[in-house]
Amino acid sequence: MAKSGATSPTLKALSAAGVLAAALIGLSANVLAARFYERWDWTSQGLYTLSPATVETLHDLQEPVDVVVFLSASDPLSVSVRNMLTAYGAETRQLKTRFVDPDRNPAEFLALQQKYGIITGKTEDGRVVTDAAIVVARGDRHWYVTSDDIVSYDESDNRAKPKLEQALTEAIRNVLQKESTTICFSAGHQEISIDDGGPNGLGELRYRLEKNNYRVVTLDLGAPKPDVALDECRVVVVAGPQVEVPANVTSRLSKWFSGGGNVLVLANPILDEDNRIRPTGLEPLTRTAGIELNADFVVEQDDKLRLPTGLGESFFATPKEHAITAGLFRAGEPRFRVLVSAAQSLRASGKQPVSLLVTSAEAVAVKDIRPFVEQGKAIEKGAGKPGPFVLAFASELPKQGQAPHGPRMVVVGSANLAWSRNWREPTLLGNRLFMESAVSWLAARPAIVSVPEKASHDVGLSLTEESLTDVRNYVLLYMPASAAALGIFVMLRRRSKEKRSRRKEKDEKES
Repeated sequence: MAKSGATSPTLKALSAAGVLAAALIGLSANVLAARFYERWDWTSQGLYTLSPATVETLHDLQEPVDVVVFLSASDPLSVSVRNMLTAYGAETRQLKTRFVDPDRNPAEFLALQQKYGIITGKTEDGRVVTDAAIVVARGDRHWYVTSDDIVSYDESDNRAKPKLEQALTEAIRNVLQKESTTICFSAGHQEISIDDGGPNGLGELRYRLEKNNYRVVTLDLGAPKPDVALDECRVVVVAGPQVEVPANVTSRLSKWFSGGGNVLVLANPILDEDNRIRPTGLEPLTRTAGIELNADFVVEQDDKLRLPTGLGESFFATPKEHAITAGLFRAGEPRFRVLVSAAQSLRASGKQPVSLLVTSAEAVAVKDIRPFVEQGKAIEKGAGKPGPFVLAFASELPKQGQAPHGPRMVVVGSANLAWSRNWREPTLLGNRLFMESAVSWLAARPAIVSVPEKASHDVGLSLTEESLTDVRNYVLLYMPASAAALGIFVMLRRRSKEKRSRRKEKDEKES
C-alpha cells in the first residue's frame, strides 16, 4: 500500500503531462491546418474540384477581389455557393468573400443595392430576390453573376446542370482585365462566320471569347475601308476559307505578322467544282512562320483512332507537348485527344515550328479524292503517301525590341476545331481545350476559362405510382416492423442478462 501511495503523485504528474501534450498536439494541428489548408471533394461528380484555369487565375491574383453574395439562407443555391467559395479561398488569400442576406440584413443590402445598381423583387413567399446573385468587384470595376449563370435547368427532363465555377472564374477574369484584347476574324473568302450559331459555325467560340473579356470583330481585308484597322487586332483568325485567298490579302497579312502580329490559320483542303484539291492562297503567309501547307487530304486507317463511319476522314489526332496542349496531358501522357475532320497535312520548312497534333503511322495522304467521292471506292491500305503526318504547328519568330514575345502563328490543317459543337458536346472537350489554349497563347493572355461540364442531376422528387407504393410500405410496414423487432431483441437480451445475474447471485449465496 505504501508503494502505491508513493507512486500516486507520479501518476498524477504523468497524467497532467499527457493532457498538456495532447493540448499542444491539437494546437499544432490547428496551426498547421490553417497554414497549409487542404480540402477534399468527396462529391460523386467532383462538383467542387477546381479546373486548372480557375487555379491559375486564383494563384495569379495580386490584389484583393471582393465577392459579395446576395442569397438568402433559404435559397437552394446558397450551400453550393458557400462550398465553392471555400474551395476558391483554399487557393488564394486575395479573395474577400461577403454574404449579405437580403431578408435578415435589409439595411446593408439596401446600401449595396444602391452601390451596384441591383434590381430587387419578392417571391410569393415574401423572400427578397435580386437580378444579381453574386457581384465580383475590384476597385470601380464589377461583374454580375445571375442565378441563370450559376445553374441551368432543362424543363424537358427536369434536370439541373451546375455552372457555378465557370461563372465565378469568368467574373474574376473580367474585373482583372483593364482593357479588352481584340480578336479579328477574317471575312470575304467564304470563311466560317462568327455570327453562325449552328453546330458548324463560330458562334459558341465568339461567346466564350467575349465572356473572357475579348473584343471579337469581323475584318474584311479585301474591303477598301474595313470597319476595323488591322493594327487594332492582337490576333487575326483565318477560319476555313472556301475559296482561294487573293495574293494582296495574303501579302498584307504576312507583312503585319512579320511586324509583330499573331495569326491563327485553320485551313482545311479547298475543293474546286470538279472536287480537285486547290491551294488555299495562304501558303505565302504560313511560309513566313516556316510552315508549309501540303494541299492534300489525310485519311486515318488506324481503327482505334478513326470514327467507324466514313472513309477515315474523321479521326482523333494525338497531341504533342507544348504550352498550347498542356491541358490535354496528365502526368506526361495524353488524357484528351482532338477530333479532326477533313484535314490537310503540314510540314515544317524552318526551325521555329513545333508540332502540336499528329496522326498515326497508318494514316495516308492523297492528292486526289475524286475516285473516293465520285466513284465510292474504298481507300486501300497503303494507298497514298504514308504517315505519320503533322496536322497542327505552332511557330514563334524572334521578338522585336521590347516586345514580350515574337510574332506567333498557329496553323491547323482543319477548321472543325473551332466549330460550336465542340463546346456543346462533352466528348469533344479536347477540341475545346486546344482552341482556347491556342487563342490564349497567341494573345499572350491567361488561359480561357474552360470548366468541364458537371453532370446534370434531378430537380425535385419525381414519384410514380410504384414508388408511392414503396414509400407507403416503408413508412407503414417496414420501418415500424424493424423498430418492433429491434425492441423485442433488446427486451429479450435484457431478460436473459437479468436471469443469468440472478442465477449467479443465488449460486454465490448457496456456496
